[in-house]
Amino acid sequence: MPRSAHPAAHTAGPQRPDDDALSAARIEEILDARTRSLAARGATSAARASRSLLVCRAGAETVGLPLEGVAEVFRFRPCTPVPGAPAALVGLTGRGGILVSVVDLATALGTAPAPPAGADGQGPGHVVVLRRDGPRIGLRVERVLAVAEAAVETSAEGLGRRAVAGYARAAAQGVDEPGFAVIDLASLLAPLLAAGRPGPA
Repeated sequence: MPRSAHPAAHTAGPQRPDDDALSAARIEEILDARTRSLAARGATSAARASRSLLVCRAGAETVGLPLEGVAEVFRFRPCTPVPGAPAALVGLTGRGGILVSVVDLATALGTAPAPPAGADGQGPGHVVVLRRDGPRIGLRVERVLAVAEAAVETSAEGLGRRAVAGYARAAAQGVDEPGFAVIDLASLLAPLLAAGRPGPA
């Protein structure tokens, strides 16, 4: 993934995050800066409609994950399989002494598969650890593309699934696609949790 300047809420357009840009502290900094920016602008209707999103490639789709639901991002590494787990559950991996259940986002969404590994030089992908109570869950994605500030329409045109909260158009250039689906994380995880907790007890 190419390196570039750290993303910030006041920049003109989304920036590609580097390996260190999306630690928990960095995500908090982005969200705090966005909150201050909205307060300074009087929180207009247009401002309230925009959201900070982590734009990712999941299989053959580009999707946005609400940044406030993201704890951190790290490079994907081999996982320990879990017998009898749902198909989307890749397995378990360790992060800072804590087990993380890794769910393949493309499989969970039922999207078209990604190109063959290495065909585009993107490497093994990333794991987006979610900010939530309970066991740690991470979403495996093919690539983290950018942190973007985008207006989100409530009527989803993209994937058309229950896990889609809306449709976003990036506020500025920086993402190849003209628009992308925004994922509702609670709806995404609900069937996985119902099928059997994708995480250690």
